[in-house]
This record gives sequence, structure tokens and C-alpha cells, in this order.
Amino acid sequence: MIDIWINVGIIVVLLLLGAVFFGAPYVPTRQKDVKKLFELIDKKGVLVDLGSGDGRLVRAAAERGMKAYGIELSPILALMSWLSLGKLRRRVSIKWGNYWRMELPVETTVVFVFLADPFMDKLRVYLEAEALRLGRELTLVSYGFELPGYRPVKTKDALLMYKIKP
Repeated sequence: MIDIWINVGIIVVLLLLGAVFFGAPYVPTRQKDVKKLFELIDKKGVLVDLGSGDGRLVRAAAERGMKAYGIELSPILALMSWLSLGKLRRRVSIKWGNYWRMELPVETTVVFVFLADPFMDKLRVYLEAEALRLGRELTLVSYGFELPGYRPVKTKDALLMYKIKP
């Protein structure tokens, strides 16, 4: 019986550590900062949380009437997030996968990330390509890390808002 739990533990650790190599380990956004995010953005938009973790941000967006997408690398976190949505599932879609290999949903207007600094330049290239593909400006809100080559148009504590033009 212990062997099963050791194997389960190893699998969980490997799945969570995998995120380190693709952007950042799982660190949840603080609730007070989630509230501040919605003071910055247009709540009529469609929010995409890249690396959505436990889904607290997409859940908060849906509670405010927004449509939201969460994209999460860890299948465990993606499942936990989906299960926690309940009736909010009408407004929220949770996708399990590597967002570097995905296109943003066509209706995306706001992108939120909590990425480590070494990945921010890769994010810049990704979002510039997505803005061009979608043919419109995207709003990026980064939690704590600056986007190379851009100046924030607004800030609120650790939140930095950028406009990415096509």
C-alpha cells in the first residue's frame, strides 16, 4: 500500500515541477491581488489566464460576469480548477495543456500571467504574434514581472498592465 502512495507522490511532484520548465511553478495569486486586477481591466472583455493553477482568477472573472478561459499545464490543477467551478462552468472553460503551443481563443481581450522573469521575452513574442493573428490589441496584466520592450500603461501594486498592438 505504501508503494502506491510513493508512486502517486512522485507523479504529483513531477507534474507540478514540470511547470517550472514551461514558465513558473504553481504559486497562487493572492486574493487581494485578484480583486485589484478587476480594478484595472475592462470587465466586458474575455479573460485568459495562462497558467491558471487552481482557477481562482477565472472563477473571480466569472463571478463578475466575464467569460474566462484558464489554461493549465498540470492535469491535477486543471481538474481541481474545473471541479471548483460549479455553476460558473457556463462562463469558464478550463483547458489542460501547454499554452506556448496553443492559440488564444478568438474572443480574447485580456491575458493574465504570473510568469518567471526568464520567460517574459518569450511571452512578448507569443502575444505579439497572437495580437497579429487576432487582428486586435490585447491587454496583458503581468503579476510582478515586466514585459521586455514595453512600458506599463497602468500599475496597481504588483500588477503591471500592458497593451500589445497587432
